[in-house]
Amino acid sequence: MLLRRALVACYAISFSAWSFCFDEAGRRFDVSVPLLKAVCFTESSMRANAINGGNSDGTTDYGLCQINSWWFPKLKKYGITKESLLNDPCQNTLVSAWILAGNFEITSDGWKAVGAYNAGWKNTPEKEAARQHYIALVKQNLENMTHE
Repeated sequence: MLLRRALVACYAISFSAWSFCFDEAGRRFDVSVPLLKAVCFTESSMRANAINGGNSDGTTDYGLCQINSWWFPKLKKYGITKESLLNDPCQNTLVSAWILAGNFEITSDGWKAVGAYNAGWKNTPEKEAARQHYIALVKQNLENMTHE
């Protein structure tokens, strides 16, 4: 119980700084704010300047919600760059919500859409296992955030 209280306190502190960003992104793209927070916490532990390279496909993830460099060609037409994703956590959160909203349009299985945020849509046993693992992490973080 003590560990759970400590985790809830960490979540509260982390999210208070970016709360307005999550609220705006959730509203704009019709994505659950608690789910969006859980995804971004799962991705970076709320580190706005996080950079994680070495993905198996050679891509790199950037910022608060770990936007994958695979998205850069699509984001370029909106003036969104790697630097802006690292320097503007609100923009990073908006892009994350946009990606999730797009995933929700692809499938009626909401959790599969969440899993695809991290592991993509490729239909292989390895990718399905990665999606299921990611879903479990997001669910656990969501539960920790919403239940005290």
